[in-house]
Amino acid sequence: MVSTPTVKGASRIESAYEGSDKREFWVPCPHCDHRQTLVWANVQWQPDQPETAVYVCPECGAAWSDAERLRAVANGEWRASEPFHGVAGFRLSGLYSPWTSLADAARDFLESRKLPEALRVWVNTYLAETWEETGDQVDDMALAERREDYGESLPDPVVLLTAGVDVQDDRLEIEIVGWGRNEESWSIDYRTLYGDPASPTVWGDLDSVLNETWMHPRGVELPIRCAAVDSGGHHTQAVYTFVRGREGRRVFAIKGVGGEGKALVGRPSRNNIGKIKLFPVGVDTAKDVVYSRLKIQDEGAGYCHFPAHYDDEFFRQLTAEQRIEKYHKGYLKREWRKVRARNEALDCRVYALAAYALLNVNINQLSNRFKKPRQIEPETPSAAVIARQPNRRARPRGGFANSWR
Repeated sequence: MVSTPTVKGASRIESAYEGSDKREFWVPCPHCDHRQTLVWANVQWQPDQPETAVYVCPECGAAWSDAERLRAVANGEWRASEPFHGVAGFRLSGLYSPWTSLADAARDFLESRKLPEALRVWVNTYLAETWEETGDQVDDMALAERREDYGESLPDPVVLLTAGVDVQDDRLEIEIVGWGRNEESWSIDYRTLYGDPASPTVWGDLDSVLNETWMHPRGVELPIRCAAVDSGGHHTQAVYTFVRGREGRRVFAIKGVGGEGKALVGRPSRNNIGKIKLFPVGVDTAKDVVYSRLKIQDEGAGYCHFPAHYDDEFFRQLTAEQRIEKYHKGYLKREWRKVRARNEALDCRVYALAAYALLNVNINQLSNRFKKPRQIEPETPSAAVIARQPNRRARPRGGFANSWR
């Protein structure tokens, strides 16, 4: 068996390694000959200068260069920590790699630690360690207390809008999400469109919503760049009919796929009755991402903002699921289960995240271009221009706070 570890307690390779003689690679310090395994805690660098990264011997305090680290590895040996009972197990991290310098590893660490899901991948793949979750429950009231007044336009850091659409038997639910640098997000609006999804009327209403633009403080209007519409319910054909002809506007049908380890968004297939692009979405993966970001307490990378007009019910729905663990055929499996009856807000956020992933955009580069100074002529706009720029905050809300009941 050869594999990257995943989550602590649910990783098959971890379970197999624990049943082996658990060998690790011990190397001698080039300065004092102290034998040791290489651990990330001994990698040090100057603040904000990953290019200065060195490995420090815990015994003598000597700083190893990359050349000395590789020389130590060349003189190393495998040592087992458990008796051999027919199964040999080996664990090796990227610290032993001749292809990755300590400077590159430090840069990767500094970049990945901005987002919980990126740090988890780095811990699994570079350190060859399992990831230990800190708990899956998110306090809906704590999220509600973070509500903010955005003012009369979009928050200034927002440079991109996506939408997630959940299809119910008597309505459509939509969340519009704004994205900024390092995938910090702002929930812009939540709407409920009542109507039978089997009839075209409610789909016409959805088309109007997806065609809206939102005024930015820099004087430009941002459109919804991508929308993901769930096709997994009772109105699959209606979803196919709606997205057909709108794929050029990046309005796509998606279908949730359960199970751990699925890609957030997979390759599309046209093997469906509508012959449209149907994107599989790893809903367990997406919920892992959403919940990890909801737990972020400080504004910045990955932090989730919410507007002041959202009702408490929105936050109850957003936190309506919990990850549970159970054994299946002797292996621990993790899956998401509802703890409340309604979870539409969570589904919409998952689909808006999928729409963002479908764009495959470098959000930081986009933010850099967006923030460049623009030359704005000091002229008075015409009445026609003013008429084309509705004040989104002034209109009566059809959103979550007024329609969830």
